Amino acid sequence: MSDDKDRFVLDRRYAAALAAMEDADVDALGRALEGDLRDALARIAGLPANAFDEGSALGAMIRDGAVRRRTTHDVGVVLGEPCTSWCIEELGAAAENPTLEELHGLLPSAIERFGLPAVKLMVIQYSRSLKGFRELVASDERFAVTGTAPAAPLREVDEAAQAAKRAARKERKAAEKAARSKQQGRR
Repeated sequence: MSDDKDRFVLDRRYAAALAAMEDADVDALGRALEGDLRDALARIAGLPANAFDEGSALGAMIRDGAVRRRTTHDVGVVLGEPCTSWCIEELGAAAENPTLEELHGLLPSAIERFGLPAVKLMVIQYSRSLKGFRELVASDERFAVTGTAPAAPLREVDEAAQAAKRAARKERKAAEKAARSKQQGRR
């Protein structure tokens, strides 16, 4: 399967997972991030400077930014990263290709430590590449692919603004052409 198709499938899975999560869950996952991960999330989702302030609607801002910027895959990876890193460490050498049994042994601790939403995001990340995760998605209804991703909003085009941009571009090109002609005449 091509990388593009895998990326598309994962984008859709992340979008569906984020759409199915409560704002409070997305909020908690975002606030649990530290340092570089928090900065990456803010950059990827286009969060305002005050997004992590107390009382802000962080979950809604993350979800809106991910849909608006079409970065659900990246947002999903970042939100699930603390869980993913912990699981890789816990699995040790088996992390390269864990079996379904190894995952069943690990998941209760991961869910207790990070919550089911974070574990779902981690499972999505590896659901196309590792056999144990593919089997988990196929056999455990908590991680089954459900629902559909929300449709991305269509870009609304302001025809007047576009016409003004075209006119300005045409004027600029005409001025550049005239300047080149004048400069060539001097030589």
